[in-house]
Amino acid sequence: MTRRSFSISQVSETAGEGVLDIPSLSVLRYKDPETLLSDFENLWGVRASTVALPVLEPDGLLFEVKGLRGLPSSNYSQPSSRLKSFADVVKVFLAAGLDITLTLYPGHGFVPGDGIHTRDIAGGSANRVCIANPRTSQIFGAILGTGIDIAREVASATKGSGKVRGVALDVTELWGISGQLGRVEKTCFCTACIRHFDKNAPDLLKHYRTFPNPWSLLLRSTSNTGMSHVSDVSSSMSAEEIVGLARQRKFDEQFPDLDYADLLRMAELLLRYMRVRHSLTVAAIGALFDYACDGLDEQLTRVLMLEGELYGWTSGLWLEELDSSFAEGEETGYDELWLDSGMPYVPQHVPYRSYMWSRSRYFISQFFQLSGALCDPRSRIHTGLRHKTVEECRQMIVERWQMVHGSALNAQAALLTLPTPPEATPDARLGFVGVGLQQEYGKWFSDQLTIPPTSSERRSGQPVPTGSSPGGRELAHLLELFQTMGDDD
Repeated sequence: MTRRSFSISQVSETAGEGVLDIPSLSVLRYKDPETLLSDFENLWGVRASTVALPVLEPDGLLFEVKGLRGLPSSNYSQPSSRLKSFADVVKVFLAAGLDITLTLYPGHGFVPGDGIHTRDIAGGSANRVCIANPRTSQIFGAILGTGIDIAREVASATKGSGKVRGVALDVTELWGISGQLGRVEKTCFCTACIRHFDKNAPDLLKHYRTFPNPWSLLLRSTSNTGMSHVSDVSSSMSAEEIVGLARQRKFDEQFPDLDYADLLRMAELLLRYMRVRHSLTVAAIGALFDYACDGLDEQLTRVLMLEGELYGWTSGLWLEELDSSFAEGEETGYDELWLDSGMPYVPQHVPYRSYMWSRSRYFISQFFQLSGALCDPRSRIHTGLRHKTVEECRQMIVERWQMVHGSALNAQAALLTLPTPPEATPDARLGFVGVGLQQEYGKWFSDQLTIPPTSSERRSGQPVPTGSSPGGRELAHLLELFQTMGDDD
């Protein structure tokens, strides 16, 4: 009997171009490039046309960058026994005929000193740099730019190869959020941000140096670790609609002494803040791209990796504004978006790709930042992890990866859920981005990490690994994040 053919059997034919994202070069110790490409094609039914490669790891640099001597080198600067350098990785994929997009999270805080770090209301610094600081554009722009130069040198020496196609910034978490019951704390109050706000919205920030502040209309701390939020906030919403959203979620209960007129004034202040933060973030992203691409004789595609929410509280960006600014021909500083396929708004003008993982790169990036911090001896000393053994830390990594992998959309059928615009409405989707990491990756990754022992372990003479790979100091925040991944945060 002949089996019938259903229309969904052509799902891969309509999926568009496939991009293989390798978020960390540690992945190349887990599987070789040929296996990763084969797995991608077997899973999605589409051969990858582009591979996305990081130019930086949470624990340090992947190659030498002039002017940044003394910064730690990543444990993955030699990616595997076969691939001895970042250049080797680029070469193997170019030689396979794939194009290269270089990726960067512009927030890692391993640069010594607090001068470019984000700051909270009280002036305390976090172990995350502020993208609005001009020095950040120079430091991370130099890292990205050096990666571009290395990749272009390899491409020019590799006959019949792919090409260096683009550069992508992971902007899913630029501006951190924390808080306690009854109060919300967001960044950033560094000098660069204050100057921008003072210029574009004088006296606005003073309303955010107290509690409750306007953020609490749409943000609420649900516990000492969890944060609930309203993200379906259009850039065209009125103050009345903002108050309505706050009342629906009962966030207005955080303002027991304010009447409706007072809440409207708070909503106006919140909308002003969101607009200024959006403009600041877009300008900072453009400045970093410009620094990295300065002097190139060809234009690279500039990509932003977003969660896909209407308003991203941790990216500081409005999705609709990104789309409309692109349509109006403004000097946007970006050419393409990668975002979660479950987005509430489908871009009609700016080209985009659906990222096949819930919240796009957000949880993936947090996972690798956590692992970098676990390998940092400073984090082992200054956080509650000093009470945990190396093996307990390894088990923590395994469990966190299981949670992260729960957000994967690793199934060909997921391509059927990609957004479809209304009939006769333009669709700017180019294709999709697949990661392809499986659940067993967590155990393998945990086993090969170099986690420094605590002082108590050293005194007891327990047989634990030595060595370190410097990373971040925000381990407590990362742990809290993963403990609340099931919440609304």
